[in-house]
Amino acid sequence: MQPSFALLTLHAVSVLVAPGPEDGCPSARQVATALTERAPAAQVASVVDSESALTLVLPAPGGPQEPSFSLIDQQGRLRLFRTLARSGTANARDCAALSVTVAIIVQRYLEEIEMPEVEAARRSPAVQVVPPAPPPAPVVVTPPPRLVPRWDLSFGISQRFASQATSLEAFDLRLAVGRTLGARMESGLLLRLWSGLSGWTQYDWIGGRGDVMRVPSGLELMWRRAVSSVELQLGLAGLVDCWILGARDQAGLHWDTRFVVAGALAGGMQVPLGKRLFARVFFDFAAAGWHYEYFDRIRVNEAVFSTPSVFGDAGLALGMSLR
Repeated sequence: MQPSFALLTLHAVSVLVAPGPEDGCPSARQVATALTERAPAAQVASVVDSESALTLVLPAPGGPQEPSFSLIDQQGRLRLFRTLARSGTANARDCAALSVTVAIIVQRYLEEIEMPEVEAARRSPAVQVVPPAPPPAPVVVTPPPRLVPRWDLSFGISQRFASQATSLEAFDLRLAVGRTLGARMESGLLLRLWSGLSGWTQYDWIGGRGDVMRVPSGLELMWRRAVSSVELQLGLAGLVDCWILGARDQAGLHWDTRFVVAGALAGGMQVPLGKRLFARVFFDFAAAGWHYEYFDRIRVNEAVFSTPSVFGDAGLALGMSLR
C-alpha cells in the first residue's frame, strides 16, 4: 500500500489522495501528480495535522459505474462528489486527461467553497454561530382504538338430513342477523339469530291426505377465529321448529301446529367476497328434546307423519357486513 499524499494545500486546507491500485483510470498517482502540477507550491506529506484536511477517494478499477471521485472531511462527511464521463479507451493519455480534470474540479471547489469558510473563521475565531435548538417534538397520545361491533346480514338456503324429511319440506330459506362480541377484531364471539320457511310436502294415506311445512328458527353463540382471510366459526345453537300440518279426510280439513325444541352443535366458514360482502357455508347436528307423531283420524293407530329426533342441516348463505 502506498502512503496518502497531501497534494494540494491552500492556506489551511489540504487534500490527501487515498492510496489505490496503479491500474485505475485515473490512478491515485496520476491524480496526485496532476494536483501537484496545478499547485506547484503544495507540500507533499504522508500525514497532515490540519483539522481542515480533505481526503480524495477514487473508486476501485473494473467496476461497472462511471469514473468518479469523492472528497471526504476528517469527520467522514461527504463534501464533494463528481462523476466523470468514461473515455472510449483506457490508454495512458486518456487517464492522464481525466486526472487533470479531477485536479481542476478540486482546485475550483477549494477556491470557491472551502477557502471563504476558512478565511472567515480565521478573521473571527471567537464568533461562533450556534444554531438554535429545535423545539421538542410534540408528544402525540394516540387513544386506544374504539371497538366497533360488526353486524352480519345474510340470506341463504338450507337442506335438512333426516329419515323423516322428504321432498320440499327438507329445504328452507333463512334470514339471519349476527353481531360480533368481544374486544378483538380477528377473534371473539358471534351471536346470530335466524328464522326461515320451508316448502310444502304432501302425504297421502288411506282415507285422507295432508300437507306439512316447517318454520324453523335458531339462536347461535359461535366462537370465531380469522385464519388468513377466512373466518372459522364453531359453537352451540338452540333450535325451534314450528310444524304446520294440514290434513283433509272424510271429516273435513284439520290444522295442527307443533313446536319442537332441539340443541345443536353448529359451525361454518365465512369467506369475504369484497370489502363488505361475504359467503358463508354452515352446518349443524341437532338432537330434539321430543318428537311428535300425527295419526290418521279414521285409523287412530296408524301414524302418517312424525318429526325427527336426530337431524342435521347444511346450507349456503350470502350476506353483507356492516360496522
